[in-house]
Amino acid sequence: MTAWRGILAVAGFQLQRLLAPQRLLLAAVGAAFPAAVMLAVRQVAGDLDHDFAVVLIHALVPEAVCMLGLLVTICPLVADELERGTWQHLVVRPGGRRSLLLGTFLAGVGWTSAVATFSLGLTLAAAGLPNAARLAVIFVTLVALSCIGRAALFALPAVLVPKRALVASVAVALVVEYLAGFLPAVVNQATVSLRLRSLLVDWMGWHLRLPPELQLLVDPQPPWVQITAVFFLAAVLLTTAGVILTRRQFPPAEEA
Repeated sequence: MTAWRGILAVAGFQLQRLLAPQRLLLAAVGAAFPAAVMLAVRQVAGDLDHDFAVVLIHALVPEAVCMLGLLVTICPLVADELERGTWQHLVVRPGGRRSLLLGTFLAGVGWTSAVATFSLGLTLAAAGLPNAARLAVIFVTLVALSCIGRAALFALPAVLVPKRALVASVAVALVVEYLAGFLPAVVNQATVSLRLRSLLVDWMGWHLRLPPELQLLVDPQPPWVQITAVFFLAAVLLTTAGVILTRRQFPPAEEA
């Protein structure tokens, strides 16, 4: 119970910081961006093809909005403590590093999921698709999985190179999630993007309509396997980040 109190205390503190007026304004602008893009596309192209609209929503919300939200919330994991000079006080508390990691993880996932869900509602309304309720269920699930998997992924650069965590996380996102994520699925089993893409294809019933070259980019395993893989990947990444954070030392000279 003591461990959980520490984790929840950090999560609550991080969420309070995220509820500052400036951050709320930035979150609102970011959440509205996908809907604005959807309206602009509809204005140019007229009535959108249903499948194209679904793919566009996937790219804008579970991918773009979640990625940006997690970069803002997870990357300062250690850097904020170093900048405020609170790192020394944190490391002498029993379980302090663990509480910092898991509390910030929970806050980042909760905050980004909420912003992305709000953005999803705006984007679905802007798209005007007939089966919006079913799509909402699908995309809310994808948003949650995207946040869980990628928050754990960005935790690694945050503890390895706290001063350059944002740059390192962007590099990881580009190289691991997007460049490597579009390798054939048979050699690419360790990315969140593969799991989200495979779930979308399965739940939309697109398997039989995909051309052979695109079928190589999705995993034919059932949805429960994809979901389990995301949680397993997140657990491995968080455990690795926790071990590194426990053993890593940041001397006072690094605060300059």
